[in-house]
Amino acid sequence: MGNKVFISYKYGDIGVQRLNHVSIWEQTKARDYVDVLQDSLRKMGTHINKGEMDGESLANFKDETIQSKLADKIFDSSVTIVLLSPNMREQGVAESEQWIPWEISYSLKNKRRVDNRSKRNAILLVALPDTSGNYGYAGNSSFYFNIIKQNMNNLQYSYPSSKLSNGCSNSYILKCNWDKFISNINGWIEAAVEIKENGDKYRINTKV
Repeated sequence: MGNKVFISYKYGDIGVQRLNHVSIWEQTKARDYVDVLQDSLRKMGTHINKGEMDGESLANFKDETIQSKLADKIFDSSVTIVLLSPNMREQGVAESEQWIPWEISYSLKNKRRVDNRSKRNAILLVALPDTSGNYGYAGNSSFYFNIIKQNMNNLQYSYPSSKLSNGCSNSYILKCNWDKFISNINGWIEAAVEIKENGDKYRINTKV
């Protein structure tokens, strides 16, 4: 059965490798990778895209409206894919004031509304290649938001895994690189969902 997928990313980050389909007159942005992913999900027909389409920008709305619309999308999803990019962190801005940490935090919560409930999402980090095609930046722990670091290496009780070849993940938040992910989207999503289904084995932190 397919999953509803929300995509978290830094729209205008140009610190990523050039994609061939982008005009030579334009710089490749993290958003261009979102387009590739959304197109792949559409062609697969297995999973439902709950992320915003490129013409659906929320930039002109007030913060409260943006938060409400994002919350609705995350509430109605089961998997959150976070596209990591070199400049996704806003320097000099508190993490509590940035959208990506908030989206991850809300995704990690068991949510309840008047007439409905939504369990915490599976979280999958996908590192995009930098302008040189490398992923080294994503290997530095200081690069990550605290909400990510607090939910890595947080396994408390091991369990049998059928989706990961090395056994159950040590972290609730699963991570891979774009080249591996885009060639096996379904496999990585299924692995993240398996972790979600064993969420009680992890020490989950939802505070930004």
